[in-house]
Amino acid sequence: MTTAANPDFDPEAARVALDWVRRIVARYFRLEVIGAENLPRGRSMIVGCHSGVMPYDAALTLVAIQQATGRFARAVGDDFFARLAFVETFLRRRGAIVGRRSEATNLLRAGHMLLVFPGGAVDMTRPIWRDPYRVLPHKGFAPGRGGYLKVALATQSPIIPLAVVGAEEAHMLLATFPPIARLFSVPFFPFVAFPVPLPVKIYVRFGRPIHLDADPKVARNQAVVDRLNRRVRRAVQDLIDDTLRRRHGIIWSTYDAESASRRPAQERRRTAPRRSRKPDSSAS
Repeated sequence: MTTAANPDFDPEAARVALDWVRRIVARYFRLEVIGAENLPRGRSMIVGCHSGVMPYDAALTLVAIQQATGRFARAVGDDFFARLAFVETFLRRRGAIVGRRSEATNLLRAGHMLLVFPGGAVDMTRPIWRDPYRVLPHKGFAPGRGGYLKVALATQSPIIPLAVVGAEEAHMLLATFPPIARLFSVPFFPFVAFPVPLPVKIYVRFGRPIHLDADPKVARNQAVVDRLNRRVRRAVQDLIDDTLRRRHGIIWSTYDAESASRRPAQERRRTAPRRSRKPDSSAS
């Protein structure tokens, strides 16, 4: 079923695409999904941090959501894809939207799940030895930005922290070449250790929902948005760090599920229900 927000969406095309990802990509990386019970039935915004030079994380997260809920989550693509009309058309038919806040708002109001990587393609340009698995305060996570949060506030949508662990090591980025990237008008041009991805095991983990509990009008207050942005960024980082601690090995890795039902202490504090519904108390 299409929506007014994305009339180009073709459920059958989305189903076929996800089926190919499941058969090839998920099988190759032996996808393991953790915390699917945290995905709500209604609208929600799933927020993560890109890792690795290929968007395996986004594709596998969409597969994980579809397998767990039977629903097609909608992904927000990088503005780069809007430069190529045929690429944008291909993505929109499969449920993605590119750089349009109004569409994201309409999709959430219609009850959909939205997958967002606020750091964008910049997160995919980190060499393996520098800031691995770090949620850095740039682009949508930067002070003065936080457009994704303004949409979540306007639609009263809970935020689901997302951790994807394993994709960082699939190719191991060594360097990028900005002059070549500018020549081909792409976000970055990578030099990787392994052109063919290593058969690493990839974990997709969903954290407990963060209920912002703030009046939608505070979306116009950048100071409040910045505080909420820091809160969400820390929650995503905590979830990634905890998943890394539980992972043992990279290729033939195992996951320590002991006490998996207990969240990290920092995440517990941040997602606990708040008694006050005042904007300032919910933004701390």
